[in-house]
Amino acid sequence: MNPLRSMTGYGRGSYQGKGILVEVEVRSVNHRFLEANLHLPRFLIALEPHIRRKLKEACHRGKLDLYFIITPLEESPKTVEVDTHLAKAMWKAMEEVAKRLGRKEELNLSLLFSRQEIFSVSEKEQDPQVLRETVEKALEKALDQLLAHRVQEGEKLKEDLSDRLNTMGKILDEIRERASHLPLIYKEKLQKRLEELQAEVSPERVAQEAAIIAEKIDITEEIVRLDCHLEAFRKTLEEGSPCGKKLDFLAQEILRETNTIASKGQDTQVAHLVVDLKGEIEKIREQVQNIE
Repeated sequence: MNPLRSMTGYGRGSYQGKGILVEVEVRSVNHRFLEANLHLPRFLIALEPHIRRKLKEACHRGKLDLYFIITPLEESPKTVEVDTHLAKAMWKAMEEVAKRLGRKEELNLSLLFSRQEIFSVSEKEQDPQVLRETVEKALEKALDQLLAHRVQEGEKLKEDLSDRLNTMGKILDEIRERASHLPLIYKEKLQKRLEELQAEVSPERVAQEAAIIAEKIDITEEIVRLDCHLEAFRKTLEEGSPCGKKLDFLAQEILRETNTIASKGQDTQVAHLVVDLKGEIEKIREQVQNIE
């Protein structure tokens, strides 16, 4: 049995590797599917497929934003490379210019050294394996914190939804009780109307008409189905995430049965109870949108 998880959460993790500190920050909000936006430095682009696999293993749904901060802890050794071919070409060109201008003094090397394009300075790249391991461990810490936050929010949602299901169960019991009296109520109304009209109708015909009306307004089947949906909703909550899509489907089915009860019941008291029921359903549907 898995814990119920919200899709809203935040996590932060850091890990210090050999000569490098990696910090990862992740935020998530509700979404129909899993969508991850990675804000990676250019030199970490090669790790993107691996990072996305880790996210897919940890989360089933939600929109995630991840930020990676890489801090070198020691100065990287630098190397200077000289483009000798370009330097020779420049020197030859300067000699040719001096010759054409009739200048006989020797050329100064400082003129050549001032040309930055013949020099290139580069830093030693971080060991790819060390970088990957450091990023992975920082990411795991951030995801662990994110999931813990999601579970904490999920428990609050579960408590709220359970309370609302209990409230709906009580309302449904009131509807069931009221529905059991509706055939007799409508039979008495029919007899009273006939007496007002002073119509002579046999008791058998009155009973027949009352039976027809009772069949039309019978909501027993809808009440049973609604009760089953509520129980299925409770069991799904206990199963835990990922269950958001299933809960959303059940909430729609609960609303559908409730609407059928409202249309068939044809009773003021039942209508008022259905309004209360719909109020709870709308709140449940809002909450379900944030469950993974």
